[in-house]
Amino acid sequence: MPSGDSHRSLARALDILELCSLNGSGYTLTQLSQHLGIAKGSISPLLHTLLARGYLTLDDQDHHYRIGRMAFRIGNTYLEEASALREIYRLMHDIVSVCHETCHLGSLKNGDVYYLKKVETPLRSRTVTVEGRSLPAYATGVGKALLADYQLPQLKALYYDGLYPLTEHTITDFRLLADQLAEIRASGFAYECEESTRGIRCIGVPLRKSGKVVAALSVAFPLERYNDAAAASARQALDEARRQIERLLCCVELQF
Repeated sequence: MPSGDSHRSLARALDILELCSLNGSGYTLTQLSQHLGIAKGSISPLLHTLLARGYLTLDDQDHHYRIGRMAFRIGNTYLEEASALREIYRLMHDIVSVCHETCHLGSLKNGDVYYLKKVETPLRSRTVTVEGRSLPAYATGVGKALLADYQLPQLKALYYDGLYPLTEHTITDFRLLADQLAEIRASGFAYECEESTRGIRCIGVPLRKSGKVVAALSVAFPLERYNDAAAASARQALDEARRQIERLLCCVELQF
């Protein structure tokens, strides 16, 4: 367990970085001490550590401490992740513009699909999903896409209490679920028909990084707007988005 002194040292190191990030010209030891209200003897060891780890640089001419390469690397990682998420959200909007139905982005958390992003259809919709909420993955199209690589023993271990129904159409038989997941692996698409919400159908696709499913996309339809043409359009839009997102994931470390 870190001591109070350790917490204080960490807070002071972060204060130094935050202050230096506000001024490209940097600060001398005396200026840092004055701005932060920390004695030189206390701040000096922190500066040595930050210098050694590459978070600060020290100019030999003016003796100013400035932000170093490691701080830039961390900042760039954040910017790359934010940029990648913006691109994924843009692709979700593209799907909605083609299909005119709601698009979801989800990840798997303890057997549930966690809804990370929802782009609403401009048309009347009965989808009850909410960003930040979750549903049992086995009962949704996006969730089945997330479970695509699970085999029967893994499913039974994940849902050790069994598969409880959300509607009269929810799959509650492990073997039937495993068979559906095998079909998803073969076709690349997951399907749901009123298994989580009455009156709603869904088509989903897994998103893979290095062969592993890390997230999934789906399109949800009211029953009255679901037909062969609508399903074909959704599959095409989802598959195109999947290809672009998986290319993006090859270049960016993105945590869903």
